[in-house]
Formats: sequence, C-alpha cells, structure tokens
Amino acid sequence: MKALIVDDDVVSRIALMDLLSVYGIFDLVEAEDGAAAWDLLAAGLHPVIVFCDVRMPRMSGIALLERMKGDPHLAQVPFVLVSSASDRDTVLQAVTLGAVGYILKPLHAAEARAHLEKIFRITLDKLAEDPATTMRRLNIGPDRLAAYLAAFAEQLLAGRADIVALLDAGEGADARLRIDSVHTGCMTLGLWHVASQLDSARRGLPDARTVAMVLGEVSESVRRQLGRLRAGMPDEGVLA
Repeated sequence: MKALIVDDDVVSRIALMDLLSVYGIFDLVEAEDGAAAWDLLAAGLHPVIVFCDVRMPRMSGIALLERMKGDPHLAQVPFVLVSSASDRDTVLQAVTLGAVGYILKPLHAAEARAHLEKIFRITLDKLAEDPATTMRRLNIGPDRLAAYLAAFAEQLLAGRADIVALLDAGEGADARLRIDSVHTGCMTLGLWHVASQLDSARRGLPDARTVAMVLGEVSESVRRQLGRLRAGMPDEGVLA
C-alpha cells in the first residue's frame, strides 16, 4: 500500500517516514510540496492515504486537499494534515473540507503514534470489509475464510508475473481475463479498495506497470485482511 508524504521540510518528512515505516504496511512515496505531489497523483499514483504539511511553497496542503476532493478518482483518499500548533484554524478548515485528522509538528513519537493508530482505525480498515461481515455474507467460519484468503494469496503469487508477461507481449485480452478473475476474488472477499483500483487499471488498454503495482496492492490487502482475521480469532483458532 502506498502512502504519500508531502512536506517541504526534509527533516519533518524523514521523521514522519521513519515513524510510518515502523508499521511495515506502507510503500512510502515522498513529495517536496503540494505541486510535486499533484504531479505524482496526476501521473497515476493512487495512495491509500496522504500525509501533508499545511504551509508549503507553490501549493499549500489546503490547496492540494481541495484539488484531490475535486477529482473523482482521488476524492476518497484519506488526507491527514501534518501541522504546527499555530495552524489550528487551518486544521479546522481542512477537517471541514474532508481531512480525516492531523498530526502536530514537531513530531513526538508516542503522541504521533496514538494519532496514527486512531486514523488507521477509521481509514485503512475501511478499505476492506470487516472479516466478521465477510464471514456472515459468505456463511462461513474463520477457518474457512482463512483458507479462502490463503488460496487467493497463492493465486496472486503465481499469477502476477504471468499477467504482466501477457501485457508486455501485447496479449491484452488474455491478461484482462486473468485480471477479471482477480477482481472477482477481491469482490468475493470484501477487498473493496483494491477491487476499485483493479477496475480502473483494467479499463481500456491495461498498462503492465500499473497492473503490476495494483496486484501488489491486492497482495498487501490480503495480508492485512489475514492479520485482521487472526486478531479476532481465539487463541485455539486454526491460524494460531
């Protein structure tokens, strides 16, 4: 899962990246200001979350947030402000515009982690269906859902290179059939966010690099969903 870090202060940017890297769930992408971030987004970057400074040259954090909210492909990406205490009025403005939270600078690890974990609970876990809901919908138990997810992970591991090879060889129709199969698996297992990304990636003539990136996101989503399932299972569960 890609997280976009936007800050013109390189020290603050590195500090936040170090803090986020501890969680081991993100592929971190940097941008030195709002304009550079928008260039990345316009070129096809679709992060699962954005962490953005408020005051920056060329394009402020508020301006970037407004642009993203105005783009139907980016409007739902969670946006977190990273700001100094003096920016509280601006933070309130950003929350009104749709920001999901804020982290104060300078960063204090314990306080920042508490904010991050709260933000993750209300954002990242909504990228996929709650495992308990998936089990009720499919009328299965946790051991069976674990088997579904494990099988899907194996399918992705075995098939990702084949799909990319088909696209590189110009075999778009065959590649699309395989992408459709992955999309069906995502929908069946409640992996809504990556299913939406696959939907966008398979339109028109699929691009090998974009599809490879999205399939990587699917694999990470499956891994995260397995973690959520394990966390909700009793100690004697089959995954223990």
